[in-house]
Amino acid sequence: MKRRVFATIASTTILTLLAVFGIGSAAHAKVTEFCNMPFSKAGFACFYSDGDWFKVGDNYADGLRAVVVWVTDYGRRGECHDADGASNGYTWCNFDLAEDRIVFFSVVARNGADGADQYPSNVVLAYTSGR
Repeated sequence: MKRRVFATIASTTILTLLAVFGIGSAAHAKVTEFCNMPFSKAGFACFYSDGDWFKVGDNYADGLRAVVVWVTDYGRRGECHDADGASNGYTWCNFDLAEDRIVFFSVVARNGADGADQYPSNVVLAYTSGR
C-alpha cells in the first residue's frame, strides 16, 4: 500500500514538473506567447509565434511612447509603437517572419517616434514556430 501511494505521488510530481517546464511529447501544444517583464518602466510587450504578432502597451503616463524593438537571428529588424498613451490597451503589429527562427525583442520608451531610447526592458528570446 505504501509503495503504491509513494509511486502515485512520485509520478504525479514528475508529470507536474514536466508540464511546468514545458517538457513533454510532441503531441502537446507549443507555447506561442513570449513576453517581457510586465511592469517594465518602458512598457509591456509580447510576441505570438502563431501569426508573427507583437503587442505592445504603455505602462506609465509619462508622456513617452512604448516601442517594441525586435531583431531576428537572420538579420531582419523592426519596431511596433504604442503612441496612444498609457493604459489605453495594446497596439498590435503583424510581421511575416521566417519559420523556425529566433526573434529577440525588448521594449523601450521614446519621446516621439525617433526619440532616444529610454528605460530598456529585459531582452526576450522568442521562436517563430513556438517552443
